[in-house]
Amino acid sequence: MATLKLTFRNRYLSTLFLGGCDPASSRPGKTGAERRQRSRPRRPLGTTCARGRSPTPGYCAGAAPPTVTQTLFLRSMAAFRALAAARLAVTPGFAPRPGLWPLPFGGPVPSSRAALHASAPRPGPRVAVVLSGCGVYDGTELHEASSILVHLSRGGAEVQIFAPDVPQMHVIDHIKGQPSEGETRNVLTESARIARGKITDLAKLTAVNHDAAIFPGGFGAAKNLSTFAVDGGTCKVNRDVERVLKEFHQAGKPIGLCCIAPVLAAKVLRGVEVTVGHEQEEGGKWPHAGTAEVIKALGAKHCVMGVTEAHVDQKNKVVTTPAFMCDTALHHIHDGIGAMVRKVLELSGR
Repeated sequence: MATLKLTFRNRYLSTLFLGGCDPASSRPGKTGAERRQRSRPRRPLGTTCARGRSPTPGYCAGAAPPTVTQTLFLRSMAAFRALAAARLAVTPGFAPRPGLWPLPFGGPVPSSRAALHASAPRPGPRVAVVLSGCGVYDGTELHEASSILVHLSRGGAEVQIFAPDVPQMHVIDHIKGQPSEGETRNVLTESARIARGKITDLAKLTAVNHDAAIFPGGFGAAKNLSTFAVDGGTCKVNRDVERVLKEFHQAGKPIGLCCIAPVLAAKVLRGVEVTVGHEQEEGGKWPHAGTAEVIKALGAKHCVMGVTEAHVDQKNKVVTTPAFMCDTALHHIHDGIGAMVRKVLELSGR
C-alpha cells in the first residue's frame, strides 16, 4: 500500500512539474510495454491530454514515473520556493499590500479595483503658451517656442497655445532683415503656424483654467505684445497680456518667460526678479546686455544668470532664462529653457 501511494505521488509530481503524456501513447490497442517504450514529450503545466482530464488533477494516465534524480530535483525546487517566498515576504518592495491578492509562485497581483486606480493617468499641469507671431524679427522665436513645447511635453503637461488677435507692428523680410513695405499680417494667424492650427485668441485665456503660463521670446514680445522695441521703459503692454500676467500672479500660479519676454513681467509686476543674462556685452556674446539696465529702471531686480540657467523668483513665482539674449549654440538655449520649464512645472504643484 505504501509503495502504491509513493508511485501515485511520484506520478502526480512528475505531471505537475515536468509535463504530461503524449496522447498517442494512450491510444487503444497498444500494450503497456509498447506505451512505455514510446518517448513521451512533456506537456506544459496545467494542460491535459487529448482524452481529457484524468480523475487526478494534472495527471495523465500513462505518464512515466520520475526517476530518483527527478524526485530529488523536485524536492529541492519546492524547498527553494518556500525559502524565496519567506524572503520576499519580509522585503518591502515585495511585501503584500492592502488591495492585493497573493500569487503562489510570484509577487502580489492588484485586485480589479486597485488595478483600475493604478492605471488611471494622473492629469498633468495645464500650461498656457502665449505666442507673438512667427519669426524672430517680427514674432515668436521659433526655436524657443519649439523647445518650450518639447520640454512641456516631456514633463507631461497639457498645453494650450494662445496669441492676441491683433495686427503685427510690421512684417520683416527675414532674408534681408528689413521691413516688407505694404505687407501686413495678423499675430494670431501667424502664431497658428507654430501651433499647427490649434490656437486660441488670447482674450479667452484665464488663470482659472490653467496652472501656469509661459511666454517665449522673439522680437514679437517687444513689438506685438508690447511697444518695448520702440518706447523702451515707457512702453505699453498689450491689454490682454497685462491682464493675463496680473491674473496668474494674483492667483499664485507660476509664469515663465525667456529671451526678451521678461521685460513684460518687469513692466507689469512691480519689484519682480528676472534675468536676461549678463549685464555686459563681453565681446558680443551678450549683444542685448543693455536690456538689464532698462529692467532696473522699471523697478524690477535683474539677476545675472548663464544661458543654461533659470532664475526663480520664489515670492512672485516668476521663472526666467536668457535664451537667445546670448549668442551661443542652440543646445545651450534648449538646456536653459528646459531648466525654466522644469521650475515652472514644479511651482505649479501638479
